[in-house]
Amino acid sequence: MWRGELITAEGQLRTLNEVISVYGSLGVHVQYEVRTVPLHSLIATQNALDREKLEVVLERVRQDELDVMFIAEEHFVGEEYRRYLVDGHTRVRARIELGQRSAEAYVIWSPAGDFPSRLVDTAAAYGNVLVKDLPIIETPEED
Repeated sequence: MWRGELITAEGQLRTLNEVISVYGSLGVHVQYEVRTVPLHSLIATQNALDREKLEVVLERVRQDELDVMFIAEEHFVGEEYRRYLVDGHTRVRARIELGQRSAEAYVIWSPAGDFPSRLVDTAAAYGNVLVKDLPIIETPEED
């Protein structure tokens, strides 16, 4: 059974502020807005989901015990805007599996246009896989 801690709304705000602070320290001006975001088009920035964690999160979301917004970055790529998931992969997948099509999120963007992001590079290295298509893996038990 998965025994990790799930993020709280306050913890998610701390994460959001940390991300914005890091960009600021790099001279990149970004801001965020709360927006309703389609879940099926979010690009993952990790390569898999843990099966046991997903089971716990699915149950908590189903019971309305885990209603924490996720964080995404919005970038203009080619001819379209793409949203890359910063934090909340398992929560987003749980919502998708429960039939939800959209949810509120903290969306980070730049008023100057696109901005450099290692997350975009990470997602590309993983093949720009959508969260809905991430593989679910078994994590070995720790001793």
